[in-house]
Amino acid sequence: MAHEGEVRAQVVEDYRTVTGAGLPAVGSGGIAPYGLTDFHLDEGATERVVLDNASHRCVPADSSRFGRTAAHRVCELDGFHTLITDTPFPAELHTALSRAGTGVITA
Repeated sequence: MAHEGEVRAQVVEDYRTVTGAGLPAVGSGGIAPYGLTDFHLDEGATERVVLDNASHRCVPADSSRFGRTAAHRVCELDGFHTLITDTPFPAELHTALSRAGTGVITA
């Protein structure tokens, strides 16, 4: 029997192949100046598959994720194009996102 994370990653790959979806959004356990992280290994793997197959990569993250570090790295800050958030964020993160060329939308 396949591991849950393997099944999830395969579903994402199949979805991308069938639909040609180009604007997925992935969640995160944490976002810090060194990158995007997740608390669950299988979810992080799925998020990487989604990001690797997207024409434009979006990460929605509310302020509770800023500066938070989870155990599994998803990608560096230049691994996605746009951060969508609910509030302004710490200056250190703003600087790191700017250096990575990552855009920010505050909703």
